[in-house]
This record gives sequence, structure tokens and C-alpha cells, in this order.
Amino acid sequence: MLSTQRPGTPVTKMPKFSQMLNSDKPMKGDFSGFIGSGMYGGRLAKEETEDPMSLLILHVHASSNNTILSLTDANGKVIVNASGGTVGFKKAQRAGFEAAYQATASIAATVKERGINVKAVELRLKGFGTGREAAFKAVHSVTNWVVMRIVDTTPIPFNGCRPRKARRL
Repeated sequence: MLSTQRPGTPVTKMPKFSQMLNSDKPMKGDFSGFIGSGMYGGRLAKEETEDPMSLLILHVHASSNNTILSLTDANGKVIVNASGGTVGFKKAQRAGFEAAYQATASIAATVKERGINVKAVELRLKGFGTGREAAFKAVHSVTNWVVMRIVDTTPIPFNGCRPRKARRL
């Protein structure tokens, strides 16, 4: 690592931009409280003092056969889960709109029953089933949770599988 300072001179610490303006609150471009690195590792230092249950993640896996919902904390630990099958739907009905809606309502009822205070929810949608839209609508109508972010985590192949060989007649 190259340094522009001469050897033997004391290292001076650069003040925060907000301190240079004699302000107590950090400004918009001030990253001095930033911890971690990488795509998902970074967060602000103030968030560690908050309640860990304040931001929960609702994972919605909507396949063509079933819709599986999992409510996790920020670390990925599952708190409550439900699916189209656990709320009483059988076979092809598990993947329908109503099954996903009922599963989301079941999760909301279980969270309320356990006394978990949910302030904000991040929705992570995966798959192309009809349960995607149903879970989103149920969160808005059944619960009073604030949806902070909606993320589509459906895996998309960049190159995909090798195609079949060409048919020759």
C-alpha cells in the first residue's frame, strides 16, 4: 500500500464531514458509522442498538404446485412458516391465490398470538406461482405491517442447461 506521508511523521485522523461543519447529526454522505462490507454485510452502526425483531423478512416461495411462506429475522432464523398445505388445501389447490392468502393470514395470526411486535417487513418473492401476488395483498389487507422493501429472488439462469440435439429428418 502506497502512502503519501513521510516516515516518522504522526498519522492524523481525518475528521468526519459532519464534524467539519460543526453538526451533531451525521449527514447524508457520511459513511463513518458504516460497518461491514459486501453486498449484504453492510449496515449502519445505529441499527445494532435497535430491537432485532423490528425488521423481519417474509420469504414467499411460489411454485406451480405450492406456496411456502417463512417469516424470518434479519439473520435468517425462521420464526413462523406456513404453506398452502398447512392451511388445509390439497393437491393443485395449494398453489392457488386463496391458499397463499390464507397462509399469509395464518402467519399473521401466529405472530400476533406469540406476541411478536412486527414493525417492518421485507418481502422476498421467489418463483412464478400465483402466490406471489396473493401474499403481497394479504400483508396489506390482513396485517398493519409496513412493507419496507420488495425483492425478487427468483433464480435466473445466465447460460442455462444444454439444449437437446437438433432433430434430423
